[in-house]
Amino acid sequence: MKSIAGLELSELEFSNIRKLVLENTGISLSGSKKELVKRRFTPRLKALGLGSFASYVKHMKHNHAVEVANFCNAITTNLTSFFRENHHFEFMKDEVLPAILERNDSIGRKLRLWSAGCSTGQEAYCLAMNITSFIPAIDRWDVKILASDLDEKCLDIARRGIYAHEGFDKMSDDLITRYFVEVEQENVRKDQIFLQARPELRQMIRFNKLNLVNSYWPMKGMFDVIFCRNVFIYFDKDTQLKLVKRFSAIQTPGSYLFLGHSETIADPQTVGYRLMGKTLYIRE
Repeated sequence: MKSIAGLELSELEFSNIRKLVLENTGISLSGSKKELVKRRFTPRLKALGLGSFASYVKHMKHNHAVEVANFCNAITTNLTSFFRENHHFEFMKDEVLPAILERNDSIGRKLRLWSAGCSTGQEAYCLAMNITSFIPAIDRWDVKILASDLDEKCLDIARRGIYAHEGFDKMSDDLITRYFVEVEQENVRKDQIFLQARPELRQMIRFNKLNLVNSYWPMKGMFDVIFCRNVFIYFDKDTQLKLVKRFSAIQTPGSYLFLGHSETIADPQTVGYRLMGKTLYIRE
């Protein structure tokens, strides 16, 4: 067997892995991502005892049902933090929530939000904090947040809602005290502090595994707010357009779509949206 340390990734192997990535995740890797692919998948080869990337491609094809989760987890990037791109959450409090609550107050006091590509869950918890901070009588509203990702390991972290204290640098002490409680963790340094989201936050959120490019989405009903931030950058233009059309189909007029700081909809009116501000769209 070839030494793992000496692994090389040929152009053919790279091409085959790029095809598998596109087929299984919808992510379109550019030709400049060869070193990233090598770095991300080498641990899988090591874990499986394989000596080449060609062997891994064969293994993936022959053991697809077993390996696909590890394959998807290896290639996805899970960079997130609390109140990342905070102007979105400020706009949520100042503009979006007042408008939606006024509209929905007369039609059942129901509020539905989706954090698409939620990673380890911080975005979804920020949405929950936004809502509970804004609605004093939250118990009089039917509020549910769907948070989805294709990385099961990230979803496990999100469901527990436990994070190292270092990740709360953008949050005020008041917010931390109100929505999180200190918990003990095994096998960590004694000086490390971990905080867990309180039950009232966790109960608002349903974390589910979902690949956005799958032909079937199991959700029923419409969404008032969709956050799909820093996800489109991994898709080609055709896939982006298909996703926006599908988002449009599950949002009623007056609902909102948030994208990441470098993401745009090329011609939003053709898919039912109007640009409201930087990376923010309203369903018309």
